[in-house]
Amino acid sequence: MVAGLAYQRHAKTVLSIVFIIIVAGISLVSKSLIDMKQTESYWMAHVKKSNQITAELASIRHHLGYGGFIHNFKNLVLRQDVQRYQPRIERDILAVQDDLARLHKLLDDPTSIQALLQLQHTVTEYQSKYYLALRMLQQQASSDSIDAQVKVDDEPALQALATLDNLIRKQTRALIDDARQRNEQARQFMLYGALLLLPLLFIAVGFIISLLKRIVLITDEVIATRQDLDNLLSTAPDPMLTIGSDGQIVRVNQQAASFFQQSCDALLGQPVMQWVPADLSCQQPASYSGYIQWLTAKQNKGERIISTTSVNDEQRSVEITLAKTATRNDTVTTLTLRDVTEQLQMRAALIAAKELAEQNLQRQKAMQDELVQAEKMAALGKLVAGVAHEINTPVGIMLTAASHLQCESVTITQKLQQEKLGAKQLSAYLQTTLESSDLICDCCNRAAELIQSFKQVAVDQAGAVRRQFDMASYLNEVVQSLKPSFKNRPVSININCPEGITLDSYPGTVAQVLTNLVLNSLRHAFSEEQTGRIGITISPLEQPANWLEWLYEDDGAGIPNEYHSKVFEPFFTTNRQQGGSGLGLHIVYSCVTQVLQGSIVMSSTPDQGTCFIIRIPLTVQDETSAQSSPGKLN
Repeated sequence: MVAGLAYQRHAKTVLSIVFIIIVAGISLVSKSLIDMKQTESYWMAHVKKSNQITAELASIRHHLGYGGFIHNFKNLVLRQDVQRYQPRIERDILAVQDDLARLHKLLDDPTSIQALLQLQHTVTEYQSKYYLALRMLQQQASSDSIDAQVKVDDEPALQALATLDNLIRKQTRALIDDARQRNEQARQFMLYGALLLLPLLFIAVGFIISLLKRIVLITDEVIATRQDLDNLLSTAPDPMLTIGSDGQIVRVNQQAASFFQQSCDALLGQPVMQWVPADLSCQQPASYSGYIQWLTAKQNKGERIISTTSVNDEQRSVEITLAKTATRNDTVTTLTLRDVTEQLQMRAALIAAKELAEQNLQRQKAMQDELVQAEKMAALGKLVAGVAHEINTPVGIMLTAASHLQCESVTITQKLQQEKLGAKQLSAYLQTTLESSDLICDCCNRAAELIQSFKQVAVDQAGAVRRQFDMASYLNEVVQSLKPSFKNRPVSININCPEGITLDSYPGTVAQVLTNLVLNSLRHAFSEEQTGRIGITISPLEQPANWLEWLYEDDGAGIPNEYHSKVFEPFFTTNRQQGGSGLGLHIVYSCVTQVLQGSIVMSSTPDQGTCFIIRIPLTVQDETSAQSSPGKLN
C-alpha cells in the first residue's frame, strides 16, 4: 500500500511534467500558426491597398498626361476649339480630383502626403491656367499669346507621381522582408514545438509500460492489503460488521459471530438493521440509507450511538462507531460494536449512588443548619438566663425595701390614728422612707439598664436586621449583657474602640460573633479559677478605605498547632465531654465571611493566648452586588 501511494505521487509528478511539455509544444506551434496567419493577413491587406493606390495613380496619369488634360489643353490653345475640348478638360480635372481624394484616404505616411500635396498643387495650377486660357479665348487672343501666358510645365506632376511610385515599392519591399522574417520565426517555433512533442511519444510509451508494471504490483499489494484487513478484522477485540450499499452484511469477524452467537456464514447477506437496530428512544428508520444517515448525524454531533439488540432473548447494549469506505463501484460501511451493557449498568448504579449521596448531603446540611440555629438559640438562652439571674438581685432588693417600707407605713398609720405618733417616731419613719426610696430607685435603674441592654442585643440576635449603629456603644451593650456569664470568674474584658465609628450592617451578627468568641474563651482558654484578660480593639483601616479591623485576643491556654487548620470546621471541638458542640467558631466564621462580608484569621501560641483578626466593611453590600472583598486576609 505504501509503495502504491509512492507510485501515485511519482505518477502525478511525471504527468505534470508531460502536461507542461505538451502545453509548451502546443503553445509554440500555435504561435507559429498565428504568426503565419497574421503575416498572410498583413500581406493581403497591403496587396489590396497597393492595388488601389496603383489604380488611382494610373487613373491620374491617364487623365492628367498626354492622353488627358495636358493633351486636350494644348489642343485647346492651338486649335481654339472650345466646344470640342472644354468638356474633355473638365471631365479630366474632375476625375483627377476624385482620384486625389481617394488617395488621401489610402495614404497615411508623411512623405506620401507631401508628394500628394505637391501633385494637388500642380493640378490646381493647371486648372487656374485653364481658366485663364478660356478668358483669353473669349477675348479672341492668338494662340501664341495664349501659349506664352499659360504654358503648362508637367515636370512637377511627373515628379510627384514618381515619388508615390517609389514609396509604394519601398513599402512593398519592407512588407516582403517582414513577412519573410515572420515566416522564418514561425518555422522556428514550429520546429521547436515538433522537437518538444516528438520525444513525448517515446515518454508516453515508456510511461505506459511502467504503468502496466505498477498496476501489476499494486494489484498484488491490494490483495495483500485485503488479506491484512481480514486478519485485522479477525483479531479485532470488538465485533465488526461490513455492510454494502444495499444494507446487507458482506463481511464479519469472529468476534461478531461470537457476540451474536451465530456463524459467520449465517450473518452474511442478512440486513444489518435486523441485528443492530436504531436506538429504541427514536423511530426506526424505514430504509438503510435513513439508518446510515441517522448514525452519521449522531456521530458527527459527537454523540454516543447506543443501540439495544437481543441475543438469545437477552437485551445487550452496544456502542456503535461507523467508518465509510468509498470504492469505484460501491460504498461500504464498517460498524464497530462495543458491548457497554455492564458499563451502562454501572453508570446507572453510580448515578443512583450520586443522587443518594446528594440527598444525604442535603439532609446533613439541613441538620447542620438546625444545629447552628440551635447553638444560636442556646447562646441566646444562656444570655437570657444570665440576665434573669442578674436582674433577680435588684428586684429582690426592691421587694425587700418595699415590704419594709410597707410595714413601717402600716405602723405609722396605726399610731397616727391612735394619736400616739411622736416627733421622734415620725422623723425615724421619714428617714426610713427616704432610704428605702433611694434603694428602690437605684435597683430600678440597675434593672432598667440590664433590661435595655438585653432587649437590644436579644432583638438583634433573634433576627438578622440591617441598620446603622455605633460600634463602641454596641460592643459595650453586648459585653454588659454577657457579664452574668463571667460574673464570678476573675476574667476582665477591655474594649478599645474610638468614638464615632458607625456601621451600616447587621448588629445581631456582630453580637453573635462577639458572644461566641467570649464564650469560647471562657470555655476553652480559662479554667474556672484562672485569672484572664480579653481585649477587644477596633481601628479603622486606611487601605481599603471604609473598612475596620477588629482585634480579639485573650491570654489563655492557646490552641495547639495541629488544630489551627480545623478550628473553623463545623463540629470540631476538643471539649465534647463537657458539652461542646464544635459549632461556635464555625458560626463566627460563617457570620464574618457571609453576612458581614469580611474575613477572619486566627493565630495562637500554646500557653500564650489566641488572637482573631477580623476585617469587615463599614457598609455591607446588597446580596445581588456583593463580590470578593478587597480586605480579605490570606
